[in-house]
Amino acid sequence: MGIDYRELPFWDRPDLTPYLIHFTKNTLAEDEYSAYNNLVSILTTGEIYGSKKKGFIRGKDKATCFMDVPFNVLKYILNEENSNPDNPRYEPYGIFIEKRLAYKNGIRPVLYLSNEEITALGIPQSELWRVVRLEVKNNDWISWIHEREWRCKGNFKLPPKSKNRNRGTNGVGVLVKTYNDVTELQREIDQNPDDFNVAINSIIPLEVICQGLYI
Repeated sequence: MGIDYRELPFWDRPDLTPYLIHFTKNTLAEDEYSAYNNLVSILTTGEIYGSKKKGFIRGKDKATCFMDVPFNVLKYILNEENSNPDNPRYEPYGIFIEKRLAYKNGIRPVLYLSNEEITALGIPQSELWRVVRLEVKNNDWISWIHEREWRCKGNFKLPPKSKNRNRGTNGVGVLVKTYNDVTELQREIDQNPDDFNVAINSIIPLEVICQGLYI
């Protein structure tokens, strides 16, 4: 017999979390959108658009990427190295979803494989979007296993809000940087409820839950 979702050890171990996180970042060079603007765009369109960034997503297909990291340790991800304002890998804005919602909708942990293993296992081109390179030669490492990445093929549609309801019970929440961001986003939702197509459970400021946040 299987284990009920509520019996999984998310609540007992600090290294585990019931959530997956998708961070946004600025696209100022392309459309002048900040990371916050791109977060609002996700909440209005109801969809996270998949990436085809060269060197990160293999094969011909786009993929939507999530991170399996507890909230309280995100400050180690949002560090100086990853948060160069001119070309950030991450910024402290994003969507989080419950793993049971993610799994139900086709999101799975990536496969960490070397190029040789991809060939040996016969991974087809149509499945390369789920592979992240893990290569070790002597003292040289290519490794992203610390991200604990999950992906789905193509775009990811978030559960739509019910009619006349902005708050949801669908396991979707929002991460922002500051209390001011919480106030601003809630104001936008309250003033323009018809523009937002995702019902969220909460808006959490990372400056509060991540003591020592670099950014």
